[in-house]
Amino acid sequence: MRNRTRKAFTLVEIMAASAIMTLIVLIVLTIANTVLRTWNRASGQLQTMFEGAVAGGIIKEDLESIKIKKDGKAWLQVAYPTSVGMLTGESYLDTIPLRPPEVMFYAPTMLRPRYTQSEMASLGMNDGKDAVQIPGSFCAIKYQVALKNPFMVGSGSSAENEMQYNAFYGLYRAVIDPESTALEGSGPKIQGFAQNDADYASYELALQQNLWNKTCTVINEMGVKQPGQNLRSWAVSPENMLAMNVVDFRMTFGVFYPNPDAVGNTEESTYDVAYIPPGMPFTIGRQIIVDNAYRISTGGEKEMIPGTMIRDGFLSFIDISMTIISDTGAKEMKALMKSGSIDTEKFKRLVQEFGTTISRRIQLESEPAE
Repeated sequence: MRNRTRKAFTLVEIMAASAIMTLIVLIVLTIANTVLRTWNRASGQLQTMFEGAVAGGIIKEDLESIKIKKDGKAWLQVAYPTSVGMLTGESYLDTIPLRPPEVMFYAPTMLRPRYTQSEMASLGMNDGKDAVQIPGSFCAIKYQVALKNPFMVGSGSSAENEMQYNAFYGLYRAVIDPESTALEGSGPKIQGFAQNDADYASYELALQQNLWNKTCTVINEMGVKQPGQNLRSWAVSPENMLAMNVVDFRMTFGVFYPNPDAVGNTEESTYDVAYIPPGMPFTIGRQIIVDNAYRISTGGEKEMIPGTMIRDGFLSFIDISMTIISDTGAKEMKALMKSGSIDTEKFKRLVQEFGTTISRRIQLESEPAE
């Protein structure tokens, strides 16, 4: 009987098989990574769309009920910080990310503190029987984007907030209850002023300096009054977080003002519309105090006009744009922020890839009463 010799695999065959197997594994991993990345992006977009829709609805409700009177007080102020992390742009024309506004106003909002209770009730004693309804509905409200840890207590210093562990962008909504607004949160009337005088300057910064940079009584989540709270730090406390990962927040304000071209010309409209663009601070009360605005010329181009031209106008609508980035994009943006430099192109790429933008136009009531 003849012995059969079993032929073994050669080294070349083993190497070829290994190469084919490696190639198959790489293809499978690439497909799996692409599917996983697509899934993460889609789920992130759904999450950000939901958060943006909820936040946009709250902002819309607040601003639709905004109250502005020509009684000498400041009723609306839009200020811009020097920077919020990488968001340092001063004008909507800048290529670098635009700094977000701090919007301060008064409105009878539905989403507000409604009850107060004693310290005993907050500790579970008395079964909350001493809870008292807060009279009124008129509240001082502030919106702002801050760079901080959303779960840590805020500081009055933006630099300290930005140094917090795992700090990132978020939109905060602070509401002072109606009673504290009436007793501590309304500024003095200014009967009249000329541009560049002391009254003009105080009016221009009325809400930022006379209210939101000072102390006031606030009500915590347990319904307990807390007098003497620093509003600058309280405004960005965890309880006031409205939406996380907001990397772009801007507002354009539409103003109706007396049309100077309509004097003696029946074919011209009595009022014209001007726009206060993102990046331009202003205050509204008895008059509109702003440095510049723009209007659309007959040729369809933006024409800059001095703020004095719209001083006697009134606010008609607000266009809001808010971009929320997913958690995956937020991780990459945090790494970008740690580099210490503003990489505009990479910032834009992350926003385009992982961001969802929510836009709203808010129509306001007619010309405010005296």
